[in-house]
Amino acid sequence: MPTFKLSTAFTQEDLNRFYASGSNIVVAKPNAGGMPNVAWLVYRPLLGNTVTWEEQYGIYASNVDIINGAQLTQMSKSEFPALDNKSYPLTAAGFFGPPSTGGRQGSYTAVNEYNNLPKGYLTFGLFQDAVVDGTPALGNAVSAAPVIYNSTAVMTPFTTVYLWVQSQVVSNTVVTNVTSPMTEVIFGGPVTEVSLMYDASSGKFITAPGRTMAEKAPLRHHLPSLA
Repeated sequence: MPTFKLSTAFTQEDLNRFYASGSNIVVAKPNAGGMPNVAWLVYRPLLGNTVTWEEQYGIYASNVDIINGAQLTQMSKSEFPALDNKSYPLTAAGFFGPPSTGGRQGSYTAVNEYNNLPKGYLTFGLFQDAVVDGTPALGNAVSAAPVIYNSTAVMTPFTTVYLWVQSQVVSNTVVTNVTSPMTEVIFGGPVTEVSLMYDASSGKFITAPGRTMAEKAPLRHHLPSLA
C-alpha cells in the first residue's frame, strides 16, 4: 500500500499575512464524489509543511448534525483499518458489531440499527489517520452524511484531496462555508508525492518549480463556496 505525501511551501511574506489574519491550511477529501464537507486536517503554515497518509479507513457514527463548524465527536467507531466489501452494523447497543457480507468492493458499508427516535438518524462517515509535520493526527473524519434508522450507508473513499487557506476552522469539523479558492489535487496511480507552493496573487496552490512530469499531479481550482 503506497504512502501519499503532500508538501506545501510558503514565503515569509505569506506567513506574515497568515499570522495577522489567523489563517491556517485546511485539507479535505471529496464527500460522495462531490465537494468536501469536512475539514480532515488543519495545520499551521510554515515555510515548508509535509502531510503523509495511507489509504486505510475506519467507519464512525456520530449524533452530531452536519452544521458548519460542528465538531464530529464519535459515539462509536469500527475496527481500524476497516474492511471494504463488508457491512458493519451499528447495533442497537450503540457500537459497531463484527462485519458481514453484503458490502461493495472499494467501498465501506454500515447499517444504522441504533434507535434514537424521534430524531431517527445519525451522522456516518469515514475517518483516516495522517502525519502532519511529524505529528500523528489520528482518527479525524474525512466525510459525513446523515443516515436514517434502519438504513444503509455506502461510503466510497477517494485519493483526491482539496486544500485552501481559511481562519476559524479546526480539524475534524464540518466545513461548508469556504472563504478562499480551493485547490483540488488528484493523487493516485503513479502520483504518490506532490509538492505545491502558495501563490499569493491568486490565493491558490500551484506546482512547485523543479518538479518532473511524473511528480506533477493534475490540479483543479474552485471558487469559494458559501453554502
